[in-house]
Amino acid sequence: MSLALELPQAAIHLSADHAAARTQRDPAVLYSLLVFILPLLAIPAFIGLGRSNFFLRHGASVWVQSNDAIFDMRDRNCDVLVFGDSTAMTGIDPDVVDRATGFHTCNIAVTNAVLAVTGNLTLDRFLQHNARPRILVVQLAPDDFQPENRLWHHTIYAEGLLELLRHGSPAETRSVLLRHPHEAIAFAGYAAGFSAYYAIKDVWFRATRLRSEEDQVQVRNGFFTPPSPARTYCEPPGNPQPTADANFARTLSSSYRALYGVTGSIVLVDVAPIPSCDANLAAFASQLNGITSNTLQPLPIGLFNDGRHYTAIGSRIVSTLIARQVNQTAQQNPSLDDRTPPPTTLATLTTLRKVSLSR
Repeated sequence: MSLALELPQAAIHLSADHAAARTQRDPAVLYSLLVFILPLLAIPAFIGLGRSNFFLRHGASVWVQSNDAIFDMRDRNCDVLVFGDSTAMTGIDPDVVDRATGFHTCNIAVTNAVLAVTGNLTLDRFLQHNARPRILVVQLAPDDFQPENRLWHHTIYAEGLLELLRHGSPAETRSVLLRHPHEAIAFAGYAAGFSAYYAIKDVWFRATRLRSEEDQVQVRNGFFTPPSPARTYCEPPGNPQPTADANFARTLSSSYRALYGVTGSIVLVDVAPIPSCDANLAAFASQLNGITSNTLQPLPIGLFNDGRHYTAIGSRIVSTLIARQVNQTAQQNPSLDDRTPPPTTLATLTTLRKVSLSR
């Protein structure tokens, strides 16, 4: 090889070696590489943390733990199965319905976020591993009959994404993560943040022996009462007033009846009671009239601990309303009713109303 060719090649190698050496010695370059690489590694790591059993035990709220426990239920024979959003989680006590109807009742309701992200995954999975109910009660807040309330940005979507990551199919999970990159990254932050938060809480408990009210909540058969005091006022409406268009609500109700009423179960699609001072009460009632299996029931604000969740007394009233509806449904469908003697709930309902209104 001629000297004329060797000299330029040597210069190129020398320049490349010099650049590599400079990169290795330059802290700014190393820092920039770390800033770029570490998040890329941390995001999948924290997403993995969020779907882990460790996070469920040490970083998840009572709402999330209750959502997830449903997937472990096996071989249950539920005459009445309660599904829906958090109004059913905090409003329908299976023990009250059981005693008032004689039908064994189970509550597998989830939060609105889980419904928004996973649809009916929880209900479908439960029905795969447990007996079909005689009566399926689906209770939703009037807000959840509005299409905008099923959008991710209107929910605490991380709760739903957690359930999808833990129990959805791998193909669906990958598709959702790719279609929602912003939410996927935010979920990683959710898992990291709540893990740190509950770790600090645990250290605080060990030092002070004090537990937060949420840590003392007991979930019984899918039902619990949030540990907040009764409300004394209605909040101003956070969402726009519902329109007169009821197509989404009608389609949603019809889909539940069509999908889950084909195996002999009676499907009741109910709207949950809301405060009588709710600014959208009249609009909701008008929109859902004739669509839901019940009518929208207004209740005093003192039976709620926020705009949509109930106190212990409020849940007793909601549960008794459900029990009366179940009894009426059983009487109208004798093939479902093998109880002797048939129970009554009217006296109980009257008593509960008197107690609530005297407070």
